[in-house]
Amino acid sequence: MITLEDGGKSTLSALMGGTDLSWIKTLGMKMSAKIGKSALEESIALSLNDKALGTMNLVMSDNDLYLQIPELADKYMHIPGSVLGDSASFGEMMSEYKKLPEGKKLDELVTNYTKIITDAAKDVKESKEDVTVGDYTVNATKLEVTFDGEQLTELGKKIVETAKNDQNLADIIKASTDEETYEKFKESLEKEGEQKLEGKLVSTIWLGEGDKVIARELRIENANASENYVFTMKAPNKGEEFASEITFSEDGNELFRVDGKGKNNGKKMSGEFTFTQEGSKVAVLTLDELDLEALKKSELTAKGSVRLESESSSSMMDLSAFAIDFDLAETAKSTKGTVALKSGDTPYVTIAIDTTRGEGGEEPSAPSDIVDVSDDAAFEAFMKGANWSGYLGQLRQTDIPSNYLDMLEQSLKASGMMQ
Repeated sequence: MITLEDGGKSTLSALMGGTDLSWIKTLGMKMSAKIGKSALEESIALSLNDKALGTMNLVMSDNDLYLQIPELADKYMHIPGSVLGDSASFGEMMSEYKKLPEGKKLDELVTNYTKIITDAAKDVKESKEDVTVGDYTVNATKLEVTFDGEQLTELGKKIVETAKNDQNLADIIKASTDEETYEKFKESLEKEGEQKLEGKLVSTIWLGEGDKVIARELRIENANASENYVFTMKAPNKGEEFASEITFSEDGNELFRVDGKGKNNGKKMSGEFTFTQEGSKVAVLTLDELDLEALKKSELTAKGSVRLESESSSSMMDLSAFAIDFDLAETAKSTKGTVALKSGDTPYVTIAIDTTRGEGGEEPSAPSDIVDVSDDAAFEAFMKGANWSGYLGQLRQTDIPSNYLDMLEQSLKASGMMQ
């Protein structure tokens, strides 16, 4: 459900040359979907001010899309994959999607490669060094290990050998690209494993109370004094309160930064975080609440707001005047919540989201009663035979101004689709 607030109406009306939009209060879109092994079935019911506008029934099967508007006709419009310009079938997409590892698998991926570096570490330098972010300072033990020369080459070989047989890594690459790209990736690994590595890899961690890792840094120093990278994560805490800082730099120039502070009790997290790109503030995220338990299950339950900063504005519009409030709960089977665009305390647009997704039961399949949109003669006959009179009658029961519907009727008659 999209609610167009008074502030939004005024702005849109001004942009449209004073067009009257007072008749628009809410735009509804109720969706339900069923996901099968090789097909997707979806129904979308549209409404204006709680009055029905129409329904769209969609089926994606193999390479093709099928669309039915039951208010106009019983037949489905068949849109071949060649018209859509996409050669990948829905079944192939679902197959690759299901290969993507869940959050737990991604954790395993990171842990495995971190362990390779840790196990290969020799001559670890230990010292005492405080970790400071903002007003938070924690006494810490610094552990630093440097890989260079033969040791770096051996570490590279171990990582390459692991990557060649890493099924989680293979699934991610195949799902985001294709089998051919993954094979090329494996070939590149073979070449990398044979090369002698130059430069340095410096891995550093800082341990706080109870040997808890409160900061990490990975530094890559190339022998040619260019393409040097530093990735840093810091999160010192005092009880449940913490400050955090994530940065990525190239050759001494900071490309990206996220910093802020908040509270984390292990189950819920809140706080305010600023996103900066190449020295310019882009946005501020305020988290009223993030459910960490849900996040572990690859679900999202979060409430807060995003405010764009002036550096993200254009010459056409000052985006820093706007904020996006959100209250969302997403699981594998549903997405529910609201998203609102505001300027100060003035709401512009509010979107209520309520979607469900299902699996199991009868497998979705391509409909049999169809008209092929690529067959010009058949499609023209279908459009002329559609129940335009009945559908216009339904629309006249809504709050759409009659002059707009009169224009639509005249256009349909002029094109020969309606007598």
